[in-house]
Amino acid sequence: MRMISHALAARLARAAALALVLATAANAPAAARVAPEIEARDPLVPMLRRIDRYLQRNETDGVVLDWRWVINETEAVRLSVQPQLLGYVELYRWHPSDRIRQDVVDRANYLLARYNQVRSGTVFDGMLGYCFFEAFEATGDSAYFNAGQAVVTELVSIAPGNLILNGGLMAAMAFAADYRLTGDATAEQFAREAIASLPPYQNGDGSFPHWCPGSEDVSYTDWMAMELILIQRRLDDPLISPMLGRMEAFMDARVDTSGNTSYQEPCQDYDGCIRYYWSVASGCDIDYDTRAFTNELGYSALLFDHFHSPKYRDVMRFAMSREHGGTWADKWDFWPPPSDPYYVWTAADTSVVNTSLNFWCLAAALPERSGGAVAWGPDEGDAAPAPGHAPAPLGARAAPPRLVSATPNPSRDGFAIRFSTGAPGPISIAIFDAAGRRVRALYAGTLEAGAHETRWDGRDETGAECGIGIYFAWMREGEATRSVRLLRIR
Repeated sequence: MRMISHALAARLARAAALALVLATAANAPAAARVAPEIEARDPLVPMLRRIDRYLQRNETDGVVLDWRWVINETEAVRLSVQPQLLGYVELYRWHPSDRIRQDVVDRANYLLARYNQVRSGTVFDGMLGYCFFEAFEATGDSAYFNAGQAVVTELVSIAPGNLILNGGLMAAMAFAADYRLTGDATAEQFAREAIASLPPYQNGDGSFPHWCPGSEDVSYTDWMAMELILIQRRLDDPLISPMLGRMEAFMDARVDTSGNTSYQEPCQDYDGCIRYYWSVASGCDIDYDTRAFTNELGYSALLFDHFHSPKYRDVMRFAMSREHGGTWADKWDFWPPPSDPYYVWTAADTSVVNTSLNFWCLAAALPERSGGAVAWGPDEGDAAPAPGHAPAPLGARAAPPRLVSATPNPSRDGFAIRFSTGAPGPISIAIFDAAGRRVRALYAGTLEAGAHETRWDGRDETGAECGIGIYFAWMREGEATRSVRLLRIR
């Protein structure tokens, strides 16, 4: 297994300190996807708040388990605890706080303590590896990194012919996360091979099958689109965007303006001809009825949000109409009879599995939303301001400098840090490590109003190269401050 150094482990184990101190600084993306007045009406954050409150009320030992773990613990944990962890990681990136970080830690520790119980020995363990890498990136705890590497070590021994479709993409998520953190060429190769296996399976209408090639399945096309979106954030592969574009076009045709999904339509081949978009009806008799599982709403919302499609709002309205206090039933329609072997996975009126999956999907849409601390609102456990940097009352604060971007991020070399100032005046910008220590001062002086750029080459004040890990660019203009999180990788 590849290991990180003791020095790196010590550095990253202290990640909470400055990460939480700087969390209260507004850390908005360069440009919000929508205008503020439209964003204010977006139901995304209130819905995530309701899911979060449900999870907080029902935690036992730091997790919320679906009752079906007694039937298949590996599957139930993969579809409940793991998406809860991944949802909280996405939320923590957007609005870091002590409480949200603890939600990540609780779930990562649960998986770590039960590592052998929750592994399946298949490509589907890629989601477990991805969880550990995401938990490491959020917390800096090297135990999670090492567990992710252990999963990857097992995944590379699986025959390449198994790295296909949904399972292959689960493995690719772990490989892509490993590559992002380490630059490992083997991880990159396996991720790209899994992605390259997909085009032959994609149908002409943009859909994908679940099990049988040639069948058309709405649910698994949606699910694979989510995986590709998340992989693309960690590994730029030229095959992803064209596939996603065709998948979005397929889903756009399946979802109407009420946000509901249609799984069949008339065809012109003969009188009474019906074209089906769920695998078992479209020619795959080894599959099950994949229609109307409520987690599909989360997949659709993320996919349409990714393409800035108005169908996003339609799906969110429909999701709200099926939500009950931050939870969903297993299905919104097409319930199978009790004699169906899959009935047990369709019968819950409060589905921890689908609620957890929706939490992850919807939280993954947060990166393009601005103002995490403001939009999320007061939350027990939010980080305190840095000593000497206590914020003034909201109405009395000066307009903060605006960090436009830090690119590339993550980076193996250096970062271009672009920002703008609202008026002429003194400004300072410095780099801090994850333990709160100043690594290097980048600029201190007077600037004119407008757009500016400075660079950090990844070195400290002495010229020594800094290790991989989490750093922060911290900017001050008068009494106003702003920060941006940087990730150095190998």
